[in-house]
Amino acid sequence: MKYVILILSLLFSFSGAAQLPRDFRSEQIYLYPEKGNYMPGDTIALEGRVVCLSEKELLPYSEYLYVELFDENDSVLIRQKLACKEKGYFHTRLTTGAEWPGGVYYLRAYTRLMRNFSVASMPVQPLLLGANYPRRGEERIRQPRCEIVPGGGRLAEGCLQYVAVWLHDELRYPIAAELFLRDEQEDTLTRLHTSASGLARFSFIPRPDTKYELTGRIDDAECRFDLPEATGDTKIQGTLTNGRLSYKILNGKLSAETYRLYLYDRLNGLRELPDVRSEGIVALDNEPEVLSLFLTDQNLSLITEYTVAGRCPSPKPLRAPERLRVGDTLRFQLPDSKGNGRIFTRVVAEDSYPLVPLAEPALSYLSDYDSPIPFPLYNYESLDRKEREEELQTWLSTVRFKRFPLKEAVEKDTAIYTYMPEKTLTFGGWVARKSGHPFKSGTVVAYHTGNDLVYDVPIKEDGRFLMAVDDFEEGDSFFLQALSEKGNPEFADFHIDDETYPPVMNAQPLRVPKPYYAETQSLAGEAVPIRGYTDQRDGLRHLNLPDITVSARLLADEPPVETQVFYSTNFADREKIEKWNYQTLYDILKSFTGIVIRRLVDEKTGELSWHIESTRGRSTLNSTLRQAAVIPILLDGVRLGEEDYDNLFDMSAREIESVELLRGWQTLAYTSGAIDGAILVKTRNYKPSGPLPTRGTFYTPKGLSSQTEPYQEKPWVATERGTYRLRVDQFTDSGIHSYETRFVVE
Repeated sequence: MKYVILILSLLFSFSGAAQLPRDFRSEQIYLYPEKGNYMPGDTIALEGRVVCLSEKELLPYSEYLYVELFDENDSVLIRQKLACKEKGYFHTRLTTGAEWPGGVYYLRAYTRLMRNFSVASMPVQPLLLGANYPRRGEERIRQPRCEIVPGGGRLAEGCLQYVAVWLHDELRYPIAAELFLRDEQEDTLTRLHTSASGLARFSFIPRPDTKYELTGRIDDAECRFDLPEATGDTKIQGTLTNGRLSYKILNGKLSAETYRLYLYDRLNGLRELPDVRSEGIVALDNEPEVLSLFLTDQNLSLITEYTVAGRCPSPKPLRAPERLRVGDTLRFQLPDSKGNGRIFTRVVAEDSYPLVPLAEPALSYLSDYDSPIPFPLYNYESLDRKEREEELQTWLSTVRFKRFPLKEAVEKDTAIYTYMPEKTLTFGGWVARKSGHPFKSGTVVAYHTGNDLVYDVPIKEDGRFLMAVDDFEEGDSFFLQALSEKGNPEFADFHIDDETYPPVMNAQPLRVPKPYYAETQSLAGEAVPIRGYTDQRDGLRHLNLPDITVSARLLADEPPVETQVFYSTNFADREKIEKWNYQTLYDILKSFTGIVIRRLVDEKTGELSWHIESTRGRSTLNSTLRQAAVIPILLDGVRLGEEDYDNLFDMSAREIESVELLRGWQTLAYTSGAIDGAILVKTRNYKPSGPLPTRGTFYTPKGLSSQTEPYQEKPWVATERGTYRLRVDQFTDSGIHSYETRFVVE
């Protein structure tokens, strides 16, 4: 055999270490599915890139990432582990179930480094499966909606401050219109125009105990939207110009010396201002693109926060035709064609909602900030720098920083990094002797069962080991053997560390609107419950859920019983088998409600194969039929091949202890790739393997999903008249650039 010894180093080395410990850098991931709408049973072609925006070259620290697909109930249906060694690029395919109900599904991705921070900073990309987002119609707007969000989340009385406005229709498409701010006496205080993205920002001084509203005429209908009530609560706001931050504390109830003011941006990191005043100007050494201000009390309890934008670079036009004819191929030229990075392109109809955001806002803003209003939909279409800056600042004034709680970051400092970047595949645990005492001063040898590679690592004094191995695929197994100091195999009990995954927390689920459904609302101090503390501003308890722990192919569940409602139609125990006098496994499976097993002949090849037909769709036990998903059979935990199916269905029922039809989400603990479910058969003589002394044990860790060829993007050809939007994302060695332009097909 060929022996390979890998030396694992888990030292967490960052370039620019002088900035530590307060830069709190992380990684960001851009998810780019082939499209936003699928049908149940379709395969999702997914590409993307992992970057670190704290580094000028954007290269990530991690070489592996995890991709998950979950439903509206936050149930993970598919989980894959992928490599991203080529400058952070990755690609995969995820097969959906033909019986999955139509609705909204979500893709999520993260690296191990990203797990040091809030799960809310992990990118979540919604997809529609068997559903469609309503298109903007030609009819008039039935009833507009208007979200009114004061800067910093609240309206402070007696102070000049900014208020953001988002005007849109019942389908969440933005509306460009003129609005007027009026008080109780119907006096007009200011006039504003919402942009193409439906955004506007105005400033005024609200009086105590006075009601204000925005009014306007939209499609010849009078509209009125109430502003939230002004309070005497403290808040902070600021502006960033030419590297100088100007801030002001509004309604400060205590002397300024009792406050603590923190600044954070990716370029300069987290720092505290030494001298806090009611207002002041701070000169920054490096002007950031985005800067967040956090005002706290002396105990680091957050009082208020505010985010400002720096100067936007002058936008460059994307060279593309303004008009095409049906049958023409769309061709375009980027302003900077010297970059050798990946280019993502997408064409969407003018009247359709783009579910997949552009890369630049997704990575630069949406990864760190949440807002009750969406990112400006058409910000990157405008070529006016000031217009872009105004829209961006309007949106940023409504956001809340979500990557980490300020108090936790200050108190933990670099101790916040409990997860190291994943540079190689590893698994570990501890080894015990027959007596139960730790196995000391020996060696663990791992034999890859699929090739000739062998790995070894010393056992520490406490019996623990950490094994580094070459890349292996999902389903690959290792035979673990404990050797004494003299190299002799000995009886040992292996306790492998459980695999953990972050909990699913979808802070902003996609709500597919219904046409003509109308509602207006004012938003002030709205919070997303993602943190483990009580917010003093709104009294909400913010939760931080624990990680999900998945045992590595080991089960410790209590056996199900027939009387449980959930198992009433997909589980048969010994009592039920004897009661109904089943003769074979085939007879047992026929009794399962809603499922039929039959043998069919392929008309082309003449081959026989077993099929499952049910009201939930059609799948096959024959993996050669690639148009259907595979439902494997596990006999006493062993996954059987197709050549065993004939004898298996004839198995005598007297030999069977229980039969269970697993759903897709249940199969993760038993086998891999069975997203449509699996049939679990246990014989009467079967006893689950326990922690028995052994000279070796098989272990199947989480491997890499099989890599296929990346999705080949084809040139877009005009097939139908209409107005369209071309959206382009360009990754270069030094930056991310997004472009959007409109064109007409005649």
